[in-house]
Amino acid sequence: MTSPRPDSVTCLACREHARVQHLRLAEQLQHLATMPGSTITPARAHRVAEHHRDLARKFAAGD
Repeated sequence: MTSPRPDSVTCLACREHARVQHLRLAEQLQHLATMPGSTITPARAHRVAEHHRDLARKFAAGD
């Protein structure tokens, strides 16, 4: 099982997979906020999406 902490993941394939998944989730969150009837506000979606983009950067950088 892969760690959710970027600094604990040594497998390059696992790091890339995590990076892609975090970027995908960020995009989905941004899209969800624009849908009619969505309970997530655009501001909240932006904050959470930025958190996932930051995690994606950390997985890519190998920090």
